Amino acid sequence: MTIESFATITRHIISRDGFDGFLPTFCYPSRRHISVLEGYPEEIVPESVVLESAAKHAEGDEEFLAAFKIDAGGFRVIHRAGECSESRDFPVTDD
Repeated sequence: MTIESFATITRHIISRDGFDGFLPTFCYPSRRHISVLEGYPEEIVPESVVLESAAKHAEGDEEFLAAFKIDAGGFRVIHRAGECSESRDFPVTDD
Protein backbone atom coordinates (compact mmCIF):
# COMPACT_ATOMS: atom_id res chain seq x y z
CA MET A 1 0.00 0.00 0.00
CA THR A 2 1.27 3.48 -0.82
CA ILE A 3 1.09 6.67 1.23
CA GLU A 4 -1.37 8.10 -1.30
CA SER A 5 -3.70 5.10 -1.19
CA PHE A 6 -3.76 5.13 2.62
CA ALA A 7 -4.45 8.89 2.53
CA THR A 8 -7.41 8.23 0.22
CA ILE A 9 -8.79 5.61 2.61
CA THR A 10 -8.24 8.02 5.51
CA ARG A 11 -10.13 10.79 3.70
CA HIS A 12 -13.08 8.45 3.12
CA ILE A 13 -13.21 7.66 6.83
CA ILE A 14 -12.95 11.36 7.73
CA SER A 15 -15.74 12.29 5.29
CA ARG A 16 -17.96 9.63 6.85
CA ASP A 17 -17.11 10.13 10.55
CA GLY A 18 -15.76 13.70 10.73
CA PHE A 19 -12.31 14.98 11.66
CA ASP A 20 -12.98 16.16 15.22
CA GLY A 21 -12.74 12.68 16.71
CA PHE A 22 -10.20 11.28 14.26
CA LEU A 23 -7.83 8.89 16.02
CA PRO A 24 -4.36 7.89 14.83
CA THR A 25 -4.84 4.91 12.52
CA PHE A 26 -2.36 2.16 11.70
CA CYS A 27 -2.29 -0.21 8.74
CA TYR A 28 -0.19 -3.37 8.55
CA PRO A 29 -0.56 -4.40 4.89
CA SER A 30 0.99 -7.87 5.13
CA ARG A 31 -1.63 -8.89 7.73
CA ARG A 32 -4.39 -6.79 6.16
CA HIS A 33 -4.90 -5.30 9.63
CA ILE A 34 -6.00 -1.80 10.62
CA SER A 35 -6.16 -0.48 14.19
CA VAL A 36 -6.46 2.85 16.01
CA LEU A 37 -4.71 4.43 18.98
CA GLU A 38 -7.31 5.03 21.67
CA GLY A 39 -7.10 6.52 25.13
CA TYR A 40 -4.63 9.33 24.50
CA PRO A 41 -5.89 12.49 26.25
CA GLU A 42 -4.76 15.04 23.64
CA GLU A 43 -6.68 15.97 20.49
CA ILE A 44 -3.44 16.03 18.48
CA VAL A 45 -1.20 13.13 19.43
CA PRO A 46 2.57 13.75 19.13
CA GLU A 47 4.23 12.00 16.18
CA SER A 48 6.64 10.19 18.50
CA VAL A 49 3.72 8.58 20.37
CA VAL A 50 2.07 7.53 17.10
CA LEU A 51 5.25 5.95 15.75
CA GLU A 52 6.06 4.22 19.03
CA SER A 53 2.58 2.71 19.18
CA ALA A 54 2.61 1.64 15.52
CA ALA A 55 6.04 -0.01 15.91
CA LYS A 56 4.98 -1.70 19.15
CA HIS A 57 2.09 -3.43 17.38
CA ALA A 58 4.15 -4.41 14.34
CA GLU A 59 5.44 -7.95 14.11
CA GLY A 60 9.21 -7.54 14.11
CA ASP A 61 10.30 -5.15 11.40
CA GLU A 62 6.91 -5.32 9.67
CA GLU A 63 5.89 -2.62 7.18
CA PHE A 64 3.24 -0.20 8.45
CA LEU A 65 1.49 3.04 7.63
CA ALA A 66 0.24 5.50 10.24
CA ALA A 67 -2.21 8.38 9.69
CA PHE A 68 -2.72 11.03 12.35
CA LYS A 69 -4.02 14.57 12.78
CA ILE A 70 -1.40 17.33 12.62
CA ASP A 71 -3.72 20.35 12.85
CA ALA A 72 -7.36 21.36 12.37
CA GLY A 73 -7.15 20.97 8.60
CA GLY A 74 -4.69 18.20 7.89
CA PHE A 75 -3.17 14.84 8.65
CA ARG A 76 0.17 13.13 8.08
CA VAL A 77 0.76 9.64 6.74
CA ILE A 78 4.02 7.88 7.58
CA HIS A 79 5.12 4.74 5.77
CA ARG A 80 7.80 2.58 7.35
CA ALA A 81 9.29 -0.44 5.64
CA GLY A 82 12.37 -1.89 7.29
CA GLU A 83 14.93 0.84 7.88
CA CYS A 84 13.25 3.24 5.44
CA SER A 85 10.50 5.65 6.26
CA GLU A 86 8.81 8.52 4.47
CA SER A 87 5.97 10.86 5.31
CA ARG A 88 3.63 13.23 3.59
CA ASP A 89 1.06 15.75 4.81
CA PHE A 90 -2.46 15.92 3.37
CA PRO A 91 -5.37 18.34 3.71
CA VAL A 92 -8.55 16.80 5.09
CA THR A 93 -10.38 17.37 1.80
CA ASP A 94 -9.00 16.81 -1.65
CA ASP A 95 -10.49 19.89 -3.32
